[in-house]
Amino acid sequence: MRILLVEDDFDLSENIIDFLTDCGYDCDFAYNGIVAVDLIKQNPYDLIILDIGLPGINGFEVCRIVRQDLKLNTPVIMLTALISLDDKLSGFQAGTDDYLPKPFDMPELQARIEALAKRTRPVQNHVLTVGSLVYDVEQGILTRNNIELQLPPVCMHILRILMEASPNLVSKSELEYAIWGHTPPETDALKAHLYTLRNIIDKPFSKNMLVTVRGQGYKVVASE
Repeated sequence: MRILLVEDDFDLSENIIDFLTDCGYDCDFAYNGIVAVDLIKQNPYDLIILDIGLPGINGFEVCRIVRQDLKLNTPVIMLTALISLDDKLSGFQAGTDDYLPKPFDMPELQARIEALAKRTRPVQNHVLTVGSLVYDVEQGILTRNNIELQLPPVCMHILRILMEASPNLVSKSELEYAIWGHTPPETDALKAHLYTLRNIIDKPFSKNMLVTVRGQGYKVVASE
């Protein structure tokens, strides 16, 4: 697995690179957002570890460029000392898949890398369809009303779970376990991902397909 680390703290970067290299990963390094974007344009990375407080352009903007300008679904883990809900929402809206607050233990970083890698590995060919929402799993292409939509990998994973269960409901605890296993992040992470998901698959259209059943869970339906 080839990983790009984007971090302006050189001591922390050295520790992360040494650890990940010992774990068998290939690591490239960028000390600011501008260098990071150039490297991402030139190289096919399997995962990006991205600090928020970068010189040049910050991590939020780098992530936005990756998702919106370069149209890449490369998993992104953000490293940050900013842990407010607004900061997390900004990151998830920009397209990040996971947050790791500083300071952190290296084994936790490795666990999050492996969890994201498992979720983005190729799967057998099949197409999920719920009304006008169509997801070609092998091609990684999602459309609604024949309009292609771009989702961050975690949001895509959530949507796939809901589409496979449709029209049945999936509880909050079931979603959290399917995404994060026995070690889910802080309680607002799922809410933030669902907010991003709803903005992409529902907001541009006249009918909502992602439905929240208060106190029970979530479902995707043909129309609501």
